[in-house]
Amino acid sequence: MPNRRYHIHVICADNDQLLALDSLAIFFQARAFLTYDVSSKLPKASLYGRQCIDSCDYALMLIGNSYGAVQKSGVSQMHLSYLNAKAKLKPLIILIKNHQDGNISRQLQEFIKLVMRQGNQIYYYDKEEDIDQLLVQAYYNTLSSHKVEGGWARGGEEMIEFSRLTLSERFADLLSMNKKLNKDNVPKSDSVDESSAKDLTLKSSSVEEGLIKTEDADVPILADADSVAKPIALLESFPIRYSAQAYEGGNLTDVIRTMTLTWREVLVILMRIPTTFSSYGLQNVINRLIASKAERDIKKDMPNVHAVSRCQIFQDDLNQMQRQLVDANWIQITTYGTRVTQELWKLTSYAKNLLRNEDL
Repeated sequence: MPNRRYHIHVICADNDQLLALDSLAIFFQARAFLTYDVSSKLPKASLYGRQCIDSCDYALMLIGNSYGAVQKSGVSQMHLSYLNAKAKLKPLIILIKNHQDGNISRQLQEFIKLVMRQGNQIYYYDKEEDIDQLLVQAYYNTLSSHKVEGGWARGGEEMIEFSRLTLSERFADLLSMNKKLNKDNVPKSDSVDESSAKDLTLKSSSVEEGLIKTEDADVPILADADSVAKPIALLESFPIRYSAQAYEGGNLTDVIRTMTLTWREVLVILMRIPTTFSSYGLQNVINRLIASKAERDIKKDMPNVHAVSRCQIFQDDLNQMQRQLVDANWIQITTYGTRVTQELWKLTSYAKNLLRNEDL
């Protein structure tokens, strides 16, 4: 028996691949705790899926023969759970059934194309009975490449929870949290403009659906039922690692340094990005922020350096920063949809108002 078990949420379509789902249950019996997407016929299906994804350590998506029932949002529960898992930057294990004859719905075809375009690690199978052969490779590859802080550690005969509430505690708090949501989201300062207040009201009223609509009816934005999960202070500082090339006396040296940034600096540069941006766009603006400070930083150890170039934040540090921005409700993901080929993010009204209120 393993010493640590994780919570894995299984993303799947209604009543599809039942044999494969049973295989998952057997495989993970001693390895993980599983929750599953529930039938979209239940009124709380979307909210339940969101809460499971918020709490889980890893997500596993099983794409078989069905796209699932389309909800009011225009997408299925499987599609919506996938978007939520991506928005929360959850490590994903994706299993897709090969369809040699292409005898699947257009919606499922488009969804599979979307998942394939987004650089996910995908494992393919021909029959439900083949799932067992993939799971060992898929699961342990994911554990080694995406280490998470969490899970439950085994202590004697009992399971000891690590770094988070239990699922039952989380769900028990859900009702009281929703009752407080409208109150928490009401702006308390006159500095919040009318459009921001309207946005917050719309967000609160749409929690049960798990999304809100933009002016483009085809582009829903995922609303955050947790509001601010982990708030961060503007003047709080944090370290990041970066690499750069330093020029000194005609010689080029590759250097690796640690720099301290403040969240206010990050928010200021995010405010300068127009409308939506990709994760690559986020990386670019962070690199520019680093470049503006790197020469002075590097000269502390190399005083004869006359130029610095190719400043790059470490990918792990960028991922961690992005998770914190999501948890603090500073950025939120917009839908991918069938017309969008990459993840797109936007700054929230909550984040914009942090700077506005600071200036008062």
